[in-house]
Amino acid sequence: MSARAHLREARPKQWVKNVLVFAAPGAAGVLNEWSALWPTLVAFVALSMAASGTYYWNDILDVEADRAHPRKRARPIASGAVSMTSARLIGTILLLGGVAIAFVPDWRCGVAVSVYVALTVSYSVVLKHEPVLDLMAVAAGFVLRAIAGAEASGVEMSTWFLLCASFGALFIVTGKRYAELRDAGENIGE
Repeated sequence: MSARAHLREARPKQWVKNVLVFAAPGAAGVLNEWSALWPTLVAFVALSMAASGTYYWNDILDVEADRAHPRKRARPIASGAVSMTSARLIGTILLLGGVAIAFVPDWRCGVAVSVYVALTVSYSVVLKHEPVLDLMAVAAGFVLRAIAGAEASGVEMSTWFLLCASFGALFIVTGKRYAELRDAGENIGE
């Protein structure tokens, strides 16, 4: 039950995705203003906490499958390095704490992060098993990050910004999925 195991379970390397909160205020040229920067930083922290909470809960829900998987069995919950009790507690604190903090800069940021949490939990429970819906859910998660940043900083998003963010996210997600399927196909004979 080491702090290092909990840190690994929180997957801080994945927090880089939350840099998308800076997209709208960056495009609007207001990140050099403290009044836009601090709430965007708060949104980044809130999303990082919420994302870590969803990783905990995803691994709690998938613990048996992860234990049978050659790579995922090394994850802290699957390997037993993090107990189910502490995983449930910390995962819940991270989820609820992330949502609560997201309401600090603006209530709309809080709503965006709440929708992000609902979407990612739905993904872990149902959507990841549904072709096409799984891709759309992951892409929507990226767009919600950008929306949270815009709402936190008070930047109005244009239709073009939302379209570019949506199609860009969908392009990245489908490209990643294609690469995964291609690699899986190459490894079938091994």
